[in-house]
Amino acid sequence: MRYFLPILFLFSSTLSKSQTLPQKIDTLISTYAKLNKFNGTILITKSGHTIFEKAYGYRNAEKHIKATTNDIFQLGSLTKSFTAVLIMKLVEEKKLSLNTRIITFFPAVHPEKEITIAQLLNHTSGIREELRNAEFRAKVLSGQRVSKREMLGLYAAEPLDFEPGTEFSYSNSGYNLLGMVIEKLTGMSYGAAMYQSVFKPLGMSHSGFDYAQLKSSLKTKGYAYISSTRIVPAKVWDASTTYSSGGLYSNARDLAVWNRALKENKLISAASLNKSYTSVKGDYGYGWFIDSVAHRKMAYHAGNVEGSTSYFCRIPEDDICIIMLINQTSTTIESIGSKVIALLYGQKYSLPKPKQAIALTTDQVAKYVGKYDISDEYITTISLKDNQLFIATNHKPPVKMLAESASRFFIEDANMSLIFSTTAEGKIQLSIRDGLWSGAGDKKGND
Repeated sequence: MRYFLPILFLFSSTLSKSQTLPQKIDTLISTYAKLNKFNGTILITKSGHTIFEKAYGYRNAEKHIKATTNDIFQLGSLTKSFTAVLIMKLVEEKKLSLNTRIITFFPAVHPEKEITIAQLLNHTSGIREELRNAEFRAKVLSGQRVSKREMLGLYAAEPLDFEPGTEFSYSNSGYNLLGMVIEKLTGMSYGAAMYQSVFKPLGMSHSGFDYAQLKSSLKTKGYAYISSTRIVPAKVWDASTTYSSGGLYSNARDLAVWNRALKENKLISAASLNKSYTSVKGDYGYGWFIDSVAHRKMAYHAGNVEGSTSYFCRIPEDDICIIMLINQTSTTIESIGSKVIALLYGQKYSLPKPKQAIALTTDQVAKYVGKYDISDEYITTISLKDNQLFIATNHKPPVKMLAESASRFFIEDANMSLIFSTTAEGKIQLSIRDGLWSGAGDKKGND
């Protein structure tokens, strides 16, 4: 663990006689680590000084290689912030404008609509999310390559979700189109353009594109689930599918360098960055989610690919940056980030607690037994044996379900939760989150 404490008037109210600020942060993250929810690195800076830096868990669990603060992780959707900054740089260089229509580059992608670069940046283009396409999603999850021609064909064939500019809908598709724009304007591959324009000039030597091809002893192995008793390695998604919406990798210290470059306007002007931090719809600017804490603007992005999760948050007014990188599938990192922010600003927060199973009666659980129409790819059956519910998915052996409440269940030593509810029509519905996948469906034959 490494930390420094410059004069931090901001945090004076959070310090107690019993614990220093670094100790409080360590207690919070250590508690998540003990619950198998944090395996990786956290780095917090203020005005370029390190407040807290520590690694938890393993870089490679099978080989018992401990994590370090230099470890390299996949960034997932945090890539979008980099893509957006590079687009804004090209705008400043007058190679395009935010109002440039995408038919300039892609004549076949909805030429009947005036979709602009700005709308791709802030997810208001209406272009349908590619992962909603079953065939494309199957290729992603199996690690197959996908050509840009295939992507463009998909984006052109799928109907728009709404009239461009009227609504917000998060779309990896839009950011992959932005990557193709970068390639057309620079004459380089997306990875090469990012290296030449960002990583090389900033000295970000542990950052790049296409994690599968990375050769480094600092490379983390990703896990769909990791605990002291169970390890589930994750398949690395092919960079052709994650591309400019999620294909970059980095480490915490490189991301701290990235943060300083944004602060010091080394890549784009303050005006361009401020524009990026202005939300139009859905609390999203150009490559950043926008929120506030203690009446201060906060710009952040998280990222998820199977086996790796990232979180990067900037609070520009106080020059604070929070970076978290973990080599496990996670849906809780933004919640962890919120608690770190609450801790820094003297707000209330609570330490996470392990899930506690409760006993339910047969009458309470028998109604859930049956088959559920989740999706064609996720066949689900709930059964009952000795007053205990079991779930079987995709013809796998049944697994015991543990109850948190009368309607909420979890699977021990797994990243899976289940919630039963009743629709307005009186049908029982099951909602499942299994790692990054989530879905819901009605019970068959239940009228």
